[in-house]
Amino acid sequence: MFIDEFVYDPNPARRGKLASYDGVIARANRPLLMWAGTNKVPVVNVWPSSLVHHLLPSVFHDFTLTGRIIAEHLLARGLHSFATLTSGKNVADNLELKEMTRLFSEAGFTCNSRLIPQNPWESLNHWRKTEHIIESWMDEWKLPIGVYVNGESEGRMIVEACRRRGWSVPADVSIIAGKNEEVLCEHPRPSLTSIEIGYDRIGYEAARLLDRLINGEAPPMNPILLPPQGLVVRES
Repeated sequence: MFIDEFVYDPNPARRGKLASYDGVIARANRPLLMWAGTNKVPVVNVWPSSLVHHLLPSVFHDFTLTGRIIAEHLLARGLHSFATLTSGKNVADNLELKEMTRLFSEAGFTCNSRLIPQNPWESLNHWRKTEHIIESWMDEWKLPIGVYVNGESEGRMIVEACRRRGWSVPADVSIIAGKNEEVLCEHPRPSLTSIEIGYDRIGYEAARLLDRLINGEAPPMNPILLPPQGLVVRES
């Protein structure tokens, strides 16, 4: 196996000679799609937000089931107020949010949703914009509230903002954050409850699918969706 960030780069000087691959697993983009078609190399995509995901066999986690697990956990806490913080450019976030919103609505509740830049730390302007969005969003909360945040770093920002406001986590604000990046979830206290996707399984299934494609099998008509491993409940 090789890690090659730019498989489609035709410049031999970059690697000494043109690499020849039997297959590729990638966060696929259009240049890769064009290269694969020209060179008759099978590709498996693992990036839900890829602009060419509909043109390639793909393996993802089950976004709808992930959103359902998150919503059901917060509803089971007996909460009546909910909020979410996600990125509008992230396809997985959007599908998870759609299912969460549906379940909250079926239970008779609304959800106060906000969108932030895909990479808040990309620049000082992005960071300041993200801080402003979070503060104005929190001004509208009705406590106690259940909150889902798409990233662990943003989850830590929410915890700190709660402390500044004198709000208790989880008594006033119950938080589920990110996809279980353990270093950020477990320290400092309070530890963050998070959803475990099981990305190693996505890699395994992507490799297994690629093996079948290399051996001449037809690609599946739809993406392979794997259920998340479940919620990892911690102090938040």
